[in-house]
Amino acid sequence: MTEHAYPEATTIVPTRTGMVAIPGFLAADVQQYHYAPARRAGDFVFVSGVVVANPSPEPMEGEAFKQALRQVFRNIEQLLAACQAELSDVVELQMFHVFGSDHTTLDKAAQLQAIAAVRDEFFAAPYPAAVELAVADLNPPGGLVEIKALAFSPTR
Repeated sequence: MTEHAYPEATTIVPTRTGMVAIPGFLAADVQQYHYAPARRAGDFVFVSGVVVANPSPEPMEGEAFKQALRQVFRNIEQLLAACQAELSDVVELQMFHVFGSDHTTLDKAAQLQAIAAVRDEFFAAPYPAAVELAVADLNPPGGLVEIKALAFSPTR
């Protein structure tokens, strides 16, 4: 196996089938909620949901929503890198939306349009398979969208 540079402060936990990656910025979350932010199992990498949240009482405007989405995709990219994969390896995205939330000024159509525009900044054709589901609520409070990814990245 070759040496890999992991994002700063990322803990790699070897498993029987691969590894779990826990970036420092998620360590407290993992401790509290008991999950793997990213897990390699053989040639597959599973990235747990990363959430766009607005805990502020002021609704999030369109550009702020897009910036938060960009950060989500950068976090997904970091989690993939920690498991020796990259965005081009993503074969499926699952997105969970809270439509009609008081935490954003965007309606359903505008929210979906913003996500499509930002997603195109990170993924080129042929695109990953995708599913978008409406949900009633997300954790943490003010959660608007949760995005999880599945990548196929054969180990060498």
